[in-house]
Amino acid sequence: MDKEKLQQERIDLLYQINELLDFPLILLSIVWLVLIVVDFVYGLSPLLQTASMVIWIIFIADFFIELYIAPKKKVYVKENWLVALSLFLPALRILRLFSGFRVLKVTSFVRSLNLAQILSSFNRSIRTVRQAMGQRGLEYVLLLTALVTFVGAAGMYSFERPGLNSYGDAFWWTAMIITTIGSDYWPKTAEGRILAFLLSVYAFAIFGYITAALASLLVGKGKEASSKEIAELRGEVQRLSNEISKFLEIEKGNFK
Repeated sequence: MDKEKLQQERIDLLYQINELLDFPLILLSIVWLVLIVVDFVYGLSPLLQTASMVIWIIFIADFFIELYIAPKKKVYVKENWLVALSLFLPALRILRLFSGFRVLKVTSFVRSLNLAQILSSFNRSIRTVRQAMGQRGLEYVLLLTALVTFVGAAGMYSFERPGLNSYGDAFWWTAMIITTIGSDYWPKTAEGRILAFLLSVYAFAIFGYITAALASLLVGKGKEASSKEIAELRGEVQRLSNEISKFLEIEKGNFK
């Protein structure tokens, strides 16, 4: 019984911590995603690198605090392994700064590492939108799709330069993939092809829902407008009917 009570206390404490830190972590997650995009497109200045590292340390501290409090640690790790991956990858990027790890500067390895970080940032995007929106409706899907497009474009620009000459070109290309329209350009690098495939799968899975939701919204407005017109027409018919009835009663009285 004491064990069950302790577990419940841990669950309650974990819930309270999440309630307290949700909003600050959402803001930090947005900044984190922006820094990822800036890093892949332009590179980070020393100040921004420091800011990114501070945010990374905060995320790590939050993860290990929740892991320590969680009553079932294996279950927590199993449910949050992508979060752990997204926190582990920046450490590998930092190792590239040291001379003892020059092997990490091999181009193919760096691109693979960047791909893994892009994919883990998608998971961070999902968590951020889920925490910010609460409920999963059309607004949730649209915001998540916007984040996926911005981060995916940064990845494509990093992998496919000079095929994609600017981040604007990469963003346009990614937007065309997300909307299932497609583009004349096809990725040349293995990482670019993998990312393009995953973006296409996401678009295939989600764009049908967006289209159906927008169509339902438009049809719903059409039905609402049609119902209003019908109600107005019925009111007009009823008014005319009342006037005709009054006229007939008057004529009937005059006839008598």
